[in-house]
Amino acid sequence: NRLDLAQWLVNEKNPLSARVAANDIWYRLFGKGLAEQKADFGTRSMPPIQLELLDHLAGKFIDLNWSRKSLIKYVIMSDTYQQSTARRKRSDQIDPNNKLFHRQNRFRTDGEIIRDLFLSISGLLKHKVGGPSVFPPIPKGVAEQSFAGSFKWKTSDGDDRYRRGMYTFFKRTAPDPNLITFDCPNANVTIAKRNNSNTPTMALATLGNEVFHESAQALAKRILSDKSYNNDKYRIKCSFILCVARDPSSEEINKIIQLLQKSRSYYSANPEEAKKMVGAYSCAMINDNETASWITVTRILLNLDETINRE
Repeated sequence: NRLDLAQWLVNEKNPLSARVAANDIWYRLFGKGLAEQKADFGTRSMPPIQLELLDHLAGKFIDLNWSRKSLIKYVIMSDTYQQSTARRKRSDQIDPNNKLFHRQNRFRTDGEIIRDLFLSISGLLKHKVGGPSVFPPIPKGVAEQSFAGSFKWKTSDGDDRYRRGMYTFFKRTAPDPNLITFDCPNANVTIAKRNNSNTPTMALATLGNEVFHESAQALAKRILSDKSYNNDKYRIKCSFILCVARDPSSEEINKIIQLLQKSRSYYSANPEEAKKMVGAYSCAMINDNETASWITVTRILLNLDETINRE
């Protein structure tokens, strides 16, 4: 019965469950598992890259009372995880495919997390735990493509609009294009490992779709509303830290200032365009031309390669 199955899965004499779980956690943190075939731990599958390490993590997982959170903390506190992705000539000659993890791997975050990142950076993300599924904005016409066109997507209001991606309702016959664009499975079949593509459509999605544009608006308002950010250079620096967790170079600051100047000139001559750009995110004591200029900047920063890729 099911109780027997559950007891067998977590029995200390059955190391398979702990190995699979530990390998999955390693895969999510490094972009590649210790056992490369996540769905096949059979005797004829490819053996783990480092069996001793996988067994160590599986044993540690059991010792930590099967706590994924505790094992994740254990791994990310290690020197191996905290390595740079920078390549070293000598190491690449010995281990060209990084099977020994002599450096970190660079990879893009999952589609659900990309939206969460944008909301978090902009200050819109709500951290409420639990509750029913929510319906964030999706492109028009998507819901009507469901079976018989009978499904209606009613966009959530208030805090529910900005809940984490794990609470988003998923319609199998009409999935959110923002997720599918970033290789989220369509739920028609079960898969153990997502694809990891890189297409021009992704840049267009994060640049123009409503969810991502609203995040740029909110980030601009966040930067302009904070009185401690009292000049352009400091605002640029704080924006970089929020988006990519580093200080900008002098060259980057100069380019952003040039962009600001061009944007200010454009929106001063086209105030109606400034109002469209700002939408509902006007800032008190700051005119829409200035806010729109900063939205132009935040859209660029949110669409940097570093923002959605783990360096």
